[in-house]
Amino acid sequence: MTTQPAKIKNIYFYLFLILPLIVPIAYYFTSNDKIAYAIFYIASITCVFFDQKEMVKSTHESQSQFIGSALGIIIFPPIYAFGRAKAAGMMQWLWLAVYVLIALGSVYISITIDKRESIKIAACEITTSIFKDKSNDTKCIIVKDLETVSAKYYRAKAVLTNGVDMPITIEERDDDYLYVTLTPLSNLLD
Repeated sequence: MTTQPAKIKNIYFYLFLILPLIVPIAYYFTSNDKIAYAIFYIASITCVFFDQKEMVKSTHESQSQFIGSALGIIIFPPIYAFGRAKAAGMMQWLWLAVYVLIALGSVYISITIDKRESIKIAACEITTSIFKDKSNDTKCIIVKDLETVSAKYYRAKAVLTNGVDMPITIEERDDDYLYVTLTPLSNLLD
């Protein structure tokens, strides 16, 4: 008499599949890519640990393969999606493709966030240099509320050291330069 494997609870596997989306979210809040990836790896290894326990409970595996799985995640995370799906009798190529597509979406989101942050930093530096050219010691602290007006045109507010939130427009030109236009508030630049 053979025993039938119990039904696997795939919740930790599904969480693992969507974990690449945590990278842009963590980067958005921390502005530090190393911290974002550390959060991703910690969450991934945690999901794998609990997923391996579920695999052992369901008798699909006789013992936990956590160490090998954790090393696979550190080297190339899609390996775990493929191997786990294969061990559970699922369509391994489908789950590998799902993981890769989610990871690519995460990369796209990260690049978009990084580009917006780069524009904000550059616009703040340019705003400070404009004030310096006008012999004014006011500096830009941060650019906030960046919104896209149209392709290559943005509107934002530069927070200045004198407490003023100055509206600015930002233009990306074909020569890979940013052009910042300040909207003077009550003769601030005169």
